[in-house]
Amino acid sequence: MEIRLKFTLSLFILLNAPLWAEADKLVRHADFDSSRWHVEASVFECRLIQSLPRYGNIEFYHQSGEQVSLRIDTRRHDMQAGNALLTSAPPPWRHDMPERDLGYVEIKSGRDPLSLDSRRSQLLLSELDKGMMPTLVRQAAFSDESAVVVGISPVNFQQAYTEYRNCAAELLPVNFAQIERSTVFWAVNQRELSTESRQMLADMASYIKADPAVFSLEINGFTDSAGSGSDNLELSRTRAFAVHDYLLSQGVDEGMLATRYFGSTPEYRIIRNERTAADRDRNRRVTILIRRR
Repeated sequence: MEIRLKFTLSLFILLNAPLWAEADKLVRHADFDSSRWHVEASVFECRLIQSLPRYGNIEFYHQSGEQVSLRIDTRRHDMQAGNALLTSAPPPWRHDMPERDLGYVEIKSGRDPLSLDSRRSQLLLSELDKGMMPTLVRQAAFSDESAVVVGISPVNFQQAYTEYRNCAAELLPVNFAQIERSTVFWAVNQRELSTESRQMLADMASYIKADPAVFSLEINGFTDSAGSGSDNLELSRTRAFAVHDYLLSQGVDEGMLATRYFGSTPEYRIIRNERTAADRDRNRRVTILIRRR
C-alpha cells in the first residue's frame, strides 16, 4: 500500500529534521484487509513472514543452532543507507497505547537493507505480540526532503506467532555449518569422552539423522609427540573409536563412518614442532568431517 501524507508534529519532533517538516512521506505497510502472516517450518529453520504489497517481505528467521533475526527482502531501494529511526507505534484503532522509541538501526544498500540481531528481533516480536506496529523511518533515496516509513502490521499475527514458536521449540540444536568440521580435544592420557564432548556428539547425531543429504563422516585420530610412536598410534585409535562408538550409540548409521588414526605422525600435527603444553594440547584431537550431497 502506498499513500502520501504530511508529517505530523510528533514525527517532526522524533526525526529532529526541520527540512522534512513540510515534506511528504512514503508509507509502506499492509493495511487491515491485506495483512497476512505465514510460517515456513522445519527442524532446520523457522520463518515468520509478512508480505508488504508492492514492496517485499518482512521475515523473522530462526535457523537451528542460532538465534532469531529480522530481515527485510525488497526490490525497492527507497531508503538511503544510514541510520533509520525505529519505533513501536499503536495501530490506528489503538490510540490509547503510547508510541515507543526503540532507537536507531542501520539501513544498507541493496536487496537486504535491514538485518537485526536477536535482541532487537525478540523485542519486535514482543511488540507485535502486544498489538503494536514496529515502524522504520528513513530519509528517502530519491529525495533529501522526503522520508520512507515501513510498518510491520500486527493484524493476523497471533496465530502465525503461535505456529512459529512451536516450530522454534522443535529446531535441531545445531546447523550444518556448525558441525561440518568438528574437533574433539583430549587431556593428557585421556581415553574417555568428556561430558562436553558427549553433548557435542549427541547434537551432531541429531542433525545427521534428520538430514538425508548427509552421506559420510570421516573420523581421524591424532596425538601429540610425547611418548613412543607405537603408544601414540594405539592412543589415537582408542580416541577415534571412542568418537565412532558414541555416534553409533546415538543412532548414526555405521555405514556412514570412516574411522582412521595416525598417532603422532608429524605431517598431521597442527603444530609441527611442539614447544609448549599448549602446542601439545592442540595436537591431541579427533577430527570429524561431515559430507553432504
